[in-house]
Amino acid sequence: MKVLRVKNINDCFESTNVRDAIVDSPISSNFIDYMGKLGKLIYETSLERPYFKVIVRAKYTIKGSQGNKTIRMMFPENAGDMYVREIINYIDGYRKN
Repeated sequence: MKVLRVKNINDCFESTNVRDAIVDSPISSNFIDYMGKLGKLIYETSLERPYFKVIVRAKYTIKGSQGNKTIRMMFPENAGDMYVREIINYIDGYRKN
């Protein structure tokens, strides 16, 4: 999996420091399990499009839907780009099984 680009999101109700990572292939259940290793994984598979959220306490929250190519990243208001780089490096390290 490769992050193609990251864009700032200005109209998110949940947080003021939000970015979307656009990836090169659809999110799979294996990828969601991989992302879950970062923190607390909430994975709702009963929906038409399974949804996931990974909470890394005091750092960030990552969420998305299986089959999509967008991963939303929410950070504390005072967080810099350090956490963005950490997530991108982790995503780029994923290898499909």
